[in-house]
Amino acid sequence: MDVREFHQSLLAEVGLRADAEGDYMQSAFTRTVGERLAEAGEFESLEVLDFEGTGKRRRTLRVNGYDLDNQDASVALVVSLFNGGGYVESVGVPEIKAQLKSLQSYLEDAVDGSFLEGREHSDPAYQLASDLRDRGSVVSRYRLFFITDGRASDRLKELPSVSVGGVPVDFHIWDIERLLQLSLSSSDHEPLDIDITEWADKGIPALAVRHGASEDFSVYLACMPGSLVAGLYGRYGSRLLESNVRSYLSNRGKVNRGIKDTIIAKPSRFLAYNNGITATAASVETTPDGSIARIRDLQIVNGGQTTASLFFVGRDSRDANLDAAFVQMKLVVLDTTTDPELVPKISQYANSQNAVSASDFFSNHEFHQRIESLSRRVLVPAALGSTLNTKWYYERTKGQYENEKSLRAGSASARFEKEYPKRQRIDKPSLAKYTMAWEQQPHVVSLGAQKNFAAFANHVEKTWEKDPDSFNEAYFKEAIAKGILFEDIRSAVGKAEWYEKGYLANIVAYTVAKIANVVAQSARGRVLDFERIWREQKVQPSLLAFALDIAQEVQAVLTSDTRAVQNVTEWAKKPECWNRVRALRVEIPVTAAAGLADPVAVATAKRQAKDNQKIDNGIDKVVKVMDVPAAHWAELRDFGLANRLVAEKDLSILKLVTNGMGIPSDRQAARLCAIVEAANSRGFETFQL
Repeated sequence: MDVREFHQSLLAEVGLRADAEGDYMQSAFTRTVGERLAEAGEFESLEVLDFEGTGKRRRTLRVNGYDLDNQDASVALVVSLFNGGGYVESVGVPEIKAQLKSLQSYLEDAVDGSFLEGREHSDPAYQLASDLRDRGSVVSRYRLFFITDGRASDRLKELPSVSVGGVPVDFHIWDIERLLQLSLSSSDHEPLDIDITEWADKGIPALAVRHGASEDFSVYLACMPGSLVAGLYGRYGSRLLESNVRSYLSNRGKVNRGIKDTIIAKPSRFLAYNNGITATAASVETTPDGSIARIRDLQIVNGGQTTASLFFVGRDSRDANLDAAFVQMKLVVLDTTTDPELVPKISQYANSQNAVSASDFFSNHEFHQRIESLSRRVLVPAALGSTLNTKWYYERTKGQYENEKSLRAGSASARFEKEYPKRQRIDKPSLAKYTMAWEQQPHVVSLGAQKNFAAFANHVEKTWEKDPDSFNEAYFKEAIAKGILFEDIRSAVGKAEWYEKGYLANIVAYTVAKIANVVAQSARGRVLDFERIWREQKVQPSLLAFALDIAQEVQAVLTSDTRAVQNVTEWAKKPECWNRVRALRVEIPVTAAAGLADPVAVATAKRQAKDNQKIDNGIDKVVKVMDVPAAHWAELRDFGLANRLVAEKDLSILKLVTNGMGIPSDRQAARLCAIVEAANSRGFETFQL
């Protein structure tokens, strides 16, 4: 895909969003790009806010979005320039500087309080400015972003760093070419290119470890001063942390007490007490004496708590001596193009001895593999008058839909899009949003995609451990129906006469949650008819009208003068906000009751789906077993005997697959899979199941 094609695709996505949400194209552009950058780790969750005005000394002020919730205590502000034309426009240096200057001026007026003078308190720009003023020096840094659908001039190499209120400010430019590169990246983030000599003139002394004939990776062992680790985190923040570790850290306190006490009282013992950091990189540059001078795509896969704590202790404690506190680092340099699962595996194994649940590595969980498999075979009911059955496409990995489509040429590509229309594409963050809203957690949904996904992972993990077969075809259809409910409500609210522009995502999440709450409390045992929504691929008008009534009341709660937090988007993140919405007295109208179903019939269908899933699981295991060559099973048998992993009764089962004597039963296939898993954990590498 070239820049022109990407630009057209982005414009189409923005246009569809603006139409569905009744929003301005500029706002839809900011929101769309903000979501992509959140996936890349630039933001936790970008809130869109469109303001342009005049400040002190009649300076132009602009802000189009913000993020106050980064785990590194930084604040991100965005100004966007959306042209929306049929071709990619060039954006010159003066324009870029002017846009960023207007954003910086807004920040300065907010921090010194002058922006608040004589302005309407209900204005979102006022609320944001009030938050910025109140945070003051607690902010670690301000990150100012300029995003555009144009092509930024390559004459602008970098912008000089400044400070506002004593807090450093750095600038980031995301134009159409950089967004394209992010889209094409095989990773889920833009690689960092770190010059270590900025912090250590001679680089980091390191030992290159020899590890035999493997060419997949190389390993360096290094010892870094705490000030360098803190400096890297201060500059790059949570972008240093591999995505699963970032989600894990987001649920915990910023500073580990033991780390703080050691740094202040006995910094020289930090190296002995702390387990250190495990990190990966795409490449390194070394000096003639072997010191590491430059690291490309550094990702910390274990030690995120240590990294963040060093930064915050150094920033907040005058007695901290980070130069005397050293941190050991194991750096694994690898080529992820040969095996994209290497980084997740290193992350999982590096954390396996810590109190980190499997949900922290949820992006590789079998749950996603099952949902992906279901999405490839479950047919969507054909629309009235149509003979074409389509499917919903579940994106288990970033960019999977476009990648799979691009592998097909001409008519094959067109057939793929007919089978999986773009409007029927769903990714992991969306699935998490739809599910958690219906689980009556709208305040968690409002925290942003990453934090909500971490909560969703924990929610699914607990169920998976108890009953993995509950994730079946019925679950998939209901999950899609929840998505249809969410998106149909979003579209209807965006076009409603009473809707005041802003807070759409919060209103919809709370509305869905309130519907779930009302059905659970007042439907006399009946449940929402998700099967009907799936069958018709839309929400019935009577249910949608009921949802709009609730949404209007939700908007009133979110923007109420008596809300506990002035900033509406911050208020939406509070459990107290959900408590208020939950307390609203709402009755299900007779017209909407038609959208409810008999719980006995629903339960019966779910039991049947679970039984079918058990059968499918058995068949899947048999298929996996039969796909492995007999010679590989012979290697497993020998490895199992040598390592005491194979019991006497297992030999007869292994004989079936090593000698080609027959097809194993479901139970026998399950046992073979368990032997393979046990052997893999002991170092068997010939194959996995």
